Amino acid sequence: MPRQTFRSTFTRILCGILWALIAVVAIGLLAVPAAAVSPALVIVGALGAAALVYGILWSPSITVDDDGVRVDNIALAYDVPWAALINVDTRYALQLHTPGRRIGVTAAPAPGATGSLRAARAHRRSEGTTAPGTRPGELPTTDSGRAAALVRDRWYALRDAGRVEAGVAETVPVRVRPRVDNLLLLTAGAVGVVLAIVLG
Repeated sequence: MPRQTFRSTFTRILCGILWALIAVVAIGLLAVPAAAVSPALVIVGALGAAALVYGILWSPSITVDDDGVRVDNIALAYDVPWAALINVDTRYALQLHTPGRRIGVTAAPAPGATGSLRAARAHRRSEGTTAPGTRPGELPTTDSGRAAALVRDRWYALRDAGRVEAGVAETVPVRVRPRVDNLLLLTAGAVGVVLAIVLG
């Protein structure tokens, strides 16, 4: 089966809005002839702000393939083999449980109170009733619900096909490493914004 990657719909929309605002502000500053702002600083500041938006909002994702689940949070990345996974939960956000570890997925937050009400109404309109006790984060109209379904569907399909070894989760390592590229991008973005503010 093909590799599938999930990013939050809300954060993708928010990224687009923020990038557009950054571009409008930068173009506005560059277009004012009397502005006492260096064009180079405007560009550096805009690129820095855009990099921060990318690193914080766009880069978090969750990817599934036949080997396991990869979680890219802002600072850390996790590679979770299917045999190490013991539970998938959506209490506060999508969480992957392995023996001794609970991995929160930044890209798949559970909805807040208002989002839960909207998601429940949307689900009732499209699907009818919801099973009693269903958490709002499980609803397929939420980011956490869609991401959880993505993980569970692949996990169950591979398990049912006999491709996930059972009973060995305690012995299967989960790889954790810093996202050096994203951390460097965030650092560079922050430096660019600070320089633009201080020197501008």
